[in-house]
Amino acid sequence: MSGTPTFHIRGLSEGTEDGQFMIDAFDASLAQLASIGSGTQWGTTPFAERDGIEERTKVFEQAQRYQKTGEGDPIRMFIIEAEVPASALAELPESVHVRTGDAGEKFLAVGSVMLSKGMFPQYLRPHLGQEALKKELDGTSEYIYLEGLVTDFRTGPWRKGAGAVLIKHAEDFCRERGQRILYLDSYAGNNGKLVRYYEGQGFRVIDHFEQPVPDGLRAFYRKDVEP
Repeated sequence: MSGTPTFHIRGLSEGTEDGQFMIDAFDASLAQLASIGSGTQWGTTPFAERDGIEERTKVFEQAQRYQKTGEGDPIRMFIIEAEVPASALAELPESVHVRTGDAGEKFLAVGSVMLSKGMFPQYLRPHLGQEALKKELDGTSEYIYLEGLVTDFRTGPWRKGAGAVLIKHAEDFCRERGQRILYLDSYAGNNGKLVRYYEGQGFRVIDHFEQPVPDGLRAFYRKDVEP
């Protein structure tokens, strides 16, 4: 293929397939991250085998619930899909996630993201003693927090550009809800390669904080969203 694929972003489907896709996409990234010197970003243990998988499952179920009813914690999750010719699927691993549209189109899941209204990750709470983080997060819920952005390395060139499209979707999500601040945090090791990516997407680093291994040093970012 050449150029950027045609992407479509959707909410969660019923059932567990989208949740399994997210786990599979994270697991597929582990070897790739290690190969570029970012092995400590997520470590080597498959996500399904990690402590806390039950809690992640509950978050996924809450995102489905909030999407359907608007009840409970305001968490949304989105899947980004590339529209692909059926012939391209033969070149991809059988483990990729493909959806068939009403007219027979093939939609290849290439990434996902989680967006929360006024909720930051619990692992940040011990770091609120840092003045910069406290100033941004303490006592306010007027923001959207971007978490869990991942693209699926198994999908090869079909994932190209999906991360930037998901970030643009997050900005639109902010605007639709009258929010003007988008936060995220990320791995900051390996000479800041991922930090430079997010800076290139318009985020600015507010502070850094340390997490237990495998994460280590992380950067906390803010992006002011134009109306």
